[in-house]
Amino acid sequence: MATPGACFSAALVVEDFPWAEREEMMGMAPDKYREVFDLAQRGARAFRERRFDEAISFYSKAHNLRSGDPVILSNRSCAFCLISQVLRERSAADSEYQPLNGLDPTTHAELALKDADKVVTTGSNSPRPYLLKAYALLLLERYHEARESLLAGLQVDPLSHILQTCLSDLDRNTNTATGARRPRLDRTDDFECTLCFKLLFEPVTTPCGHSFCRSCLHQSMDHGNKCPMCRTVLFIGPRTYPISVTLSNIIQKNFPEEYAERKSEHETTTYAGVDLMPLFVMDVVLPCQKMALNIFEPRYRLMVRRIMEGNHRMGMVAIDSVTGTVADCGCEVEILECEPLPDGRFYLEVEGSRRFRILRSWDEDGYRVAEIEWFQDVSLPEGSQERKDLIERANGASELARTYIRRARETIRPARRTRHLDLESMPGPQDPEKFSFWLVNLINLRPSDKLDLLRLRDTRDRISRSLRLLGDAEQGCRVQ
Repeated sequence: MATPGACFSAALVVEDFPWAEREEMMGMAPDKYREVFDLAQRGARAFRERRFDEAISFYSKAHNLRSGDPVILSNRSCAFCLISQVLRERSAADSEYQPLNGLDPTTHAELALKDADKVVTTGSNSPRPYLLKAYALLLLERYHEARESLLAGLQVDPLSHILQTCLSDLDRNTNTATGARRPRLDRTDDFECTLCFKLLFEPVTTPCGHSFCRSCLHQSMDHGNKCPMCRTVLFIGPRTYPISVTLSNIIQKNFPEEYAERKSEHETTTYAGVDLMPLFVMDVVLPCQKMALNIFEPRYRLMVRRIMEGNHRMGMVAIDSVTGTVADCGCEVEILECEPLPDGRFYLEVEGSRRFRILRSWDEDGYRVAEIEWFQDVSLPEGSQERKDLIERANGASELARTYIRRARETIRPARRTRHLDLESMPGPQDPEKFSFWLVNLINLRPSDKLDLLRLRDTRDRISRSLRLLGDAEQGCRVQ
């Protein structure tokens, strides 16, 4: 789906809260009504200055004093919608240089929908709550329901230019994003995905009886665990749904040309044969390194949910201090533990594994995705003298590492000891490259130094540098 039509956001303006000449007619004490009026006015001012978080705070306080007021609810819904839109349009680079905390865009849209629904149920004769409800549904990618809301609003006010324009914009954007549907006499809606409005491709049928393209359902469930049509809670991940073989065979037999076109579209968007990696831009991580992460930025929460549906792996990269841009290489990390927290954050424990070089990268739903190639240290032939010398060097380094850890444990207070000082995890010298990174992780290094060692492809050189750094640390320069 393309970005929601500009007419929606352009039409969303807050209404001024009415001042009653006789406060008692509003069913409130004069002082209390003045307080509600003042909060609503401050909310409107914050909204017009695009300080949406502040506007929501003011409207929430006003709602606590005057629950159910349609103007306050509508204005708060409007603010929730626009902050959701702002977060969705935020680029990956913005997230990397200025992380945000707080609710993700999906939650904001759900809160906007809840407020708009309350106003609609009051029997409002204004098209405004129907517009707000449609916009919230659009942000939740529930396009069919958004269209129904606009049509319901036109039943209340058939001459509403705003609703007519937004309905036209919704239909046009849907067709632009999914491809205009070509009318066919021999095709019915039974073979059409209600999310992308195209012929079903790799159809899956939910337990509640609705069929969608497999990829469309997967994308929809990034925003919740409910059926996009009837909102029934689905307890099975979309990746585990089996393709409906019977339905797929019927489609291929009756619509061979259109199915071939759909297959071609799908293959051009899956990057077959290319290694892709979602990137978490924060710090340099080395192979064998373990660390804990607190994922709070909305876009990265979405990324983690998707990763946990897949192979539990992502790439970690840092901003290169020399170029000021994302570094050209990083390290794949495996998520060992993932604990969802009540406020929407994730607590992760990860461990570095393979190194990669970034060939190109782009934004996908606000976070960065890269096409990568894997790389390792220059290999030495098995049985060669160079290989034997390297293993012997690693053996000697392992003895020095044991001595360093023993002395560090004697000098570092128990409360400050970390898992880095752990001999049990030390790789054997038969894998010198892995051992060299384990050795590096004993030392507290600057990000630029870690990045240099990550790029280095000479195992012997990395071991030698690590031993020099261990010597410095043992003298009290860099003990972790």
